[in-house]
Formats: sequence, C-alpha cells, structure tokens
Amino acid sequence: MSISVRAAAACCAAAALVSACGSDPIDTVEVEERIKTGYERQVEGSSVESVTCPDNLKREPGVTATCRLTLSTGVSGTVDIAVREDEKIEWKVTRALREPADD
Repeated sequence: MSISVRAAAACCAAAALVSACGSDPIDTVEVEERIKTGYERQVEGSSVESVTCPDNLKREPGVTATCRLTLSTGVSGTVDIAVREDEKIEWKVTRALREPADD
C-alpha cells in the first residue's frame, strides 16, 4: 500500500517545534528531523526518506520557508514552516505531488 503525500496532508495538523531564546538562527537539522518524525507519527505506515529545508533562517516571528518532504516511495511534496510570535516553529504539508500512474 502506498500513501500519497496529498492523502496524508489532510491528517497532518501544524505541529509546534522546540523554541530557542532570542533571534538565534533556526537549527535546520532539528527542524527537518522533527518534521520527519512528526509526519511518520501522524501518518501510519509512512516512511520519510528525507526532509530538506533552507539554511540560514532567522528565528524571528513571521519568518517563513518551504521545505521538501520525500517519502521512501519517491512521492514528494512541500512543507511550509513559520516562526510564531512565541518563536516556536509550526509546520504543515502544503503541496503534494502524486506518484506517477502505472501504465
């Protein structure tokens, strides 16, 4: 059974991530790992191959970015992250690409 990112996107609510003090840069590796584990926890049977987010993002309210999530099946989609007023980071699956149809 394959799970498309589109189908799973409906199951993924925004998840708050760990915050840091001040306007420290965002730890991209930590954000990517939290998205990966959060997605796999929320979407039963899913296996995330990778999550890639931009580097050098500031932890300031209103900062946003788009990450790429790829499942082990090759299906990929985008995940938006946003820094909240309390400097915690939220993420949500925002755009999905379906697997190519079998001919």
